Amino acid sequence: MLNDPRVVRLFEVLTTSENARVEPVFAPRADGWVSYPEVEEQLGVDAAYAARLLEDLCRLGYLRREFHESVQFCPVCNSQDLKLVCRCHKCGSRYLVRKRVLEHKACGLCAPEEEFEREGTRPGGDAGPRFCPKCRSEMTLVGADYEDRGTRYRCGDCTELVEEPVEEWHCRSCRRVFGKAMLRYETLHRYAVNKAQLARLRVERIPKARVRDFLTREGYEVQETVHAVGRSGAEHEIDLLATKRSGPLEHRIVVGFASDEKPVESEEVIKLYAKAYDVNAQDIIMVASPGLSDDARSFAGHYHIRVFDSEQLNRADVELNV
Repeated sequence: MLNDPRVVRLFEVLTTSENARVEPVFAPRADGWVSYPEVEEQLGVDAAYAARLLEDLCRLGYLRREFHESVQFCPVCNSQDLKLVCRCHKCGSRYLVRKRVLEHKACGLCAPEEEFEREGTRPGGDAGPRFCPKCRSEMTLVGADYEDRGTRYRCGDCTELVEEPVEEWHCRSCRRVFGKAMLRYETLHRYAVNKAQLARLRVERIPKARVRDFLTREGYEVQETVHAVGRSGAEHEIDLLATKRSGPLEHRIVVGFASDEKPVESEEVIKLYAKAYDVNAQDIIMVASPGLSDDARSFAGHYHIRVFDSEQLNRADVELNV
C-alpha cells in the first residue's frame, strides 16, 4: 500500500495543506454512508475503497481518526432535510410551551414557576416568599420547602405538564413521518496526519517509491529488497535493483538508502559500492538522509555514485537522469 505512488501523492497533498486533514462528506449509498472526495480524486478510487484505505493508514499509525460530526437522516430516502414536531403525549396537540417547574415538598404539587405567587418584597428589595397555589403554604427555601424540577412542557390545549414530548420527524424530501426510534444516526470521522510517523515515512518510504516509480517509467524492471548473489559468491541484500534489457545487453542500477540522525558516514558509501560492483551494476544511486558527511561525499564522487537526499526526492520536479 505504501509503495503505491497514488498513496505517496496523497501524503504529499496532506502535508502541504493547511489543516493536514481528510474531511468527510455524508454520501449514503448501498455500501456505506461516507465519502472522502479528496482521497477519491487523488487516487482515482471509489468511496468504499477510500474509506478502507484511510482506516488501514490509521491502523498503521500514519493517520489519526477524529470525530467530525453526527448526522441524522430519513430512514426511507436518506435525506437530511428533516423537521422535528413535538406533540403532547396525552392529547396529541402541538401547542407546547416550555416552562420551569417547581415541586412543593409538603403537598407534592408540581406546577409552572409562575403559578407559585410571590407576595410583597423583603428588606433590601428582594422578592418575597412564594406561596403554593394548592395549599397556600409559604415556600421560602429551595431544597427545604420546594424543589426546582427543571424545564417541562405545558400543553396549551389540555394543560398537561409533559416532561418528554412525543417526537415526530417529518422528511421534507419524501413526505414520510416517523418516530424518534426510526431516525437514523451515523457518526462521521475525519483523519488527521500523524506528523511524527509521516516524517519517518518521508525519509524511508516516499523516496523509495519516487525512485522505483521513476525507474519503472524509464523501462526498468525494479525489484525491492533483493537478495542477489554476486560474482564473488557472496549474497547481498539490495534495497532496489533495476534492470533493463535490450537484446543481449543488460543495464543494472543498484539503489541504496541510508539514514541517520547525523550525516551518513563513508562506510555506508563503500558498502554500497562493493555490493554494486559484485553484482555487476553499471550505475549506483544513493539516497541519504539527512545527507552525506564530507568524507562520504568524497568517496561517492570517487566511485561515481549519484547522491540524493530525501528532501530532494520529495520534490515533484526531481529527475534521476539514468
